[in-house]
Amino acid sequence: MLQLAWGLALLVLLAGASAVLSAWADLDAALLPLPLLAGAALLSYGFGVAGALRIGAVLAFVLLATLWVVGLVRLRPAGFAKACGAELRQPGLALFVGGAAFLWVLFFVQQPMFTQWDEFTAWGLAPKMVVERGAFYVADPVNLKASFTYPATSLVTFLSQPFGLWAEWACLAALDTLALACVAAAAALPRRRWYAGVLVFAAGAVLPYFFSNPTPGAYATQYVSAMADLPMAMLFGGTFCLYLDVRDRRYAFWLTALPLALLTLTKDICFAYGLIAVFVIALDQLAAGQGTLRTRLLPVLGRAGGLAVVVLAAFLSWSRYTAAVTPTVDTAASVGSAGLSYGAVLAGGVRQLLGIGREEKFAQIMAAMGDAFFTRRVCLLGAGAVAVAAITVTAAAAWLASDKTGRRRVLAVHLGFAFCFAALYAFHLILYHYNFSDVEGLALKDYDRYLAPYYQAWMLTMLCLLGRAAHARLSGAAVGGAAAVLLAVFCWRGLPAAGFWTGADSLYTLRADVQRRANAMNTVLDWNDRVLVLSQGDDATRWYYYRYELTARVVNGFGGFYGRLGETQDRWDSDFMNLVESENWTLYDYKAVCVPATLVAYMAEKDCDYLLIDRADDYLQREFSPLFEGGLTNDMPATLYHFEGEDAAVPFTLAVVAESEVQ
Repeated sequence: MLQLAWGLALLVLLAGASAVLSAWADLDAALLPLPLLAGAALLSYGFGVAGALRIGAVLAFVLLATLWVVGLVRLRPAGFAKACGAELRQPGLALFVGGAAFLWVLFFVQQPMFTQWDEFTAWGLAPKMVVERGAFYVADPVNLKASFTYPATSLVTFLSQPFGLWAEWACLAALDTLALACVAAAAALPRRRWYAGVLVFAAGAVLPYFFSNPTPGAYATQYVSAMADLPMAMLFGGTFCLYLDVRDRRYAFWLTALPLALLTLTKDICFAYGLIAVFVIALDQLAAGQGTLRTRLLPVLGRAGGLAVVVLAAFLSWSRYTAAVTPTVDTAASVGSAGLSYGAVLAGGVRQLLGIGREEKFAQIMAAMGDAFFTRRVCLLGAGAVAVAAITVTAAAAWLASDKTGRRRVLAVHLGFAFCFAALYAFHLILYHYNFSDVEGLALKDYDRYLAPYYQAWMLTMLCLLGRAAHARLSGAAVGGAAAVLLAVFCWRGLPAAGFWTGADSLYTLRADVQRRANAMNTVLDWNDRVLVLSQGDDATRWYYYRYELTARVVNGFGGFYGRLGETQDRWDSDFMNLVESENWTLYDYKAVCVPATLVAYMAEKDCDYLLIDRADDYLQREFSPLFEGGLTNDMPATLYHFEGEDAAVPFTLAVVAESEVQ
């Protein structure tokens, strides 16, 4: 209940602060939740780097509340209430507040949980650690490598859960709040054009579904995901939409810089996304600014240079911070198993693109990428070529509905996005060559997921330009047509059988089983404890669930052969492991051959405090029973054992037994 109250309180603070600033700056209040939320996250980020994350979050709330107080004093209660009421009658802010409040209440009732693999390995685990530990996972990594994720999603989540009480549903609601703030910036239209604002907001909310390749009947995770894809796409498009409205205002630089910095801190690829946004902003100013091109050039370069510095500063600050607090190989800026620097990868990729020393693998991937643009589905209508055509049609409508200056703007922005998309496409070709195995690279692993955020932001920008076109009637009709097509295609080909509006209990069966077991173990575990997890027959799923659920440091296992004490040359580091006999290697896909003495030696080598046997089998029962208090059986419940040391008569003593509903 505390998370719901705090989430709704955050919405109230954002709405009131937006109304106050709107009255002072003569801006549509729908534009302000995005920079305010980004500013609060960045303030927390600065304090988090200094090791005082909770103080930063408290200060952010104090500043938002101060805006309320100042507004009440300067506008007086009646004027403040009038300002809030007037702004809430604007479509953008009302839809943002109403939509976000609806999701907070809905998720509180449904209690959705994470379902995607990467949420347990990185994107959900990172905010969980930040909320529970009150510090960046980089300085306090526990079960997460420092290089895995960037901090933006964790920061936004932390603002909604600053008290250390973790709830997955609140994390999902917080990220959706950020996404809706971005859509609100696109839908910030005057009250007299409220219908266009509503249509842009509705179309923007559907875009994550439109630019997807859904599996028929599958659960749609677009708004129930801790992954960075939705925040990245919305921040990329929302930042530019915000700029379109404030570009001539006094505080345009800072209002644009705040979400731009947060975008850069969202994912590693977002350094490129941030620079793309700066480039397109510069094109817009050159195309539609006042005066001759010569007189505009230096001011445009100065403003664009300032925004580029913001992007670079955000990117370097996180890189330097991770390198400072965890100076290990995990934080090194490298790509692929060869450990090449980004510069070496880019230089090598450009040479191969030009045909200089082109390798066969690169040529094959390049051919696959060329073919994929016309054949691989990235949206409900089909492949990337179809998506670009749909975006271009929207841009053409915006061009027709604009005046002379607006037409230059639409043309420059659309062509700028197209040029940068081609560069980004080539960049992903290079990454597939250097950063993926031969099988994954040639299969273009996660192709649609990598490119969908760009398409989504591109379309959101075109819808925003269409809604802001000078010829209101033509613009309104065109926005209505575009929104109608998006919604019709969504209902026709993309309406999921289940999504954020429905429960997903069937997806949580395995998770709930591990969670029940982990909760029993957590009664004796502490964050300083080191635990080795064994789950015979596991494919890593249960291991990663335990790594997420246990309030302890889960020690990595090994693969290969460790059958002689002191001889480790046939062993390699891994994450999860199954213990098997040498003659039974075919039983498991993942093999770690181990005998009783070497299990004890490995526990001592890794300084483990506990061993958790999630699931046993005949091999453990037959060979390892003498090492354990009470022995082992192949059908035993999940049991936590304390490791007494190599010299103990019985190395493993009983700590906790956890019964389970699922075996």
